[in-house]
Amino acid sequence: MIMGPNGAGKTLLLETLAGFRRPREGEILFDGENLLDMPVELRHIGFLPQDLALFPHLTVEGNILYGLRRRGWEDREARLRVSELCEAVGIANLLKRQTTTLSGGEKQRVALVRALAPGCRLLLLDEPFSALDRSTRREMWFLVKELQESLAMTVLMVTHDMEEALFLGDTMSVMIDGSIRQTGARRELFENPNSVEVAQLMGIRNLFRGRVSRAEKREIHVRCQELNGTFVGVRPLHSTVEFVQGAPVTLGIRAEEVAILDEENLNPDTENALSGTVISIFEKGTSRILLFEPSGSRSQIEIEERVGRNDPRAIEAGRRVTVQWRRESLLVLPEPRGGFVAFPPFVPSRGRD
Repeated sequence: MIMGPNGAGKTLLLETLAGFRRPREGEILFDGENLLDMPVELRHIGFLPQDLALFPHLTVEGNILYGLRRRGWEDREARLRVSELCEAVGIANLLKRQTTTLSGGEKQRVALVRALAPGCRLLLLDEPFSALDRSTRREMWFLVKELQESLAMTVLMVTHDMEEALFLGDTMSVMIDGSIRQTGARRELFENPNSVEVAQLMGIRNLFRGRVSRAEKREIHVRCQELNGTFVGVRPLHSTVEFVQGAPVTLGIRAEEVAILDEENLNPDTENALSGTVISIFEKGTSRILLFEPSGSRSQIEIEERVGRNDPRAIEAGRRVTVQWRRESLLVLPEPRGGFVAFPPFVPSRGRD
């Protein structure tokens, strides 16, 4: 799985792997074989582009058969292959339909079968589900997972959607400005991004500037003027960054890792705790987002918490509370490339929504 923002070069990378573009230098290695000078049709790579590229003048069956016939499949074998794959993805009843009459989800399935039909050792997916509604998109996620396992096939997919990347990816790479910034298991990238840029793509919205006040073997203390406090984080495992006293850093705190403390049992020496005011509350159905402003600060911390049907706490905008996060959940990140930028990237309006 390759995840990155729009314009990162994800589509260009897939087109190069498929053979539609040629790099200026370097090699394209797959299973130890250099594909650089290999024709597209001999690479045995399936490619599903963003726009699907279905032929509007052909039926569903005609679209899928097209690639098989171009590769010299006999008609009987080709039709059997189409029938088997269409049955597997649930579109056997659509074979005689024109593609212009299909829904978005049906078109996605047809395009997926067309990419798989000739038989491929690698399937490239270029954000194929981004235009689908949430329900249909999740159906396609499960379908891709099932096909990947049943066909024992390598799939390389690009996306800018973190949820999609975490659901489908086993190994993930983050691509920014044409370069891979971090690669690893999905859980590793989610929990331990190695830079501010990667942290933002991993959904971390609370980012604040600070300086290292004390660096120990297993923990780092950071003074953050924006939040008017000093906070403790765990030194990242396998990190190559040397955090020294006085070094500029960025603190990252996941919104869902910030907890509102029980005032009755509050310990004044509680680590990584801040008192302040709830500025705004935004309901999201099963969860809600609170914007919290620490005392003596003009910065805001975003908090996301799940809400039960009979939630006993009636927190409202304007209420004073104390929040806290565990040291294990505090990310200490090196200074961004090009120096600090303003965090957070927006200033929410005050008042309750």
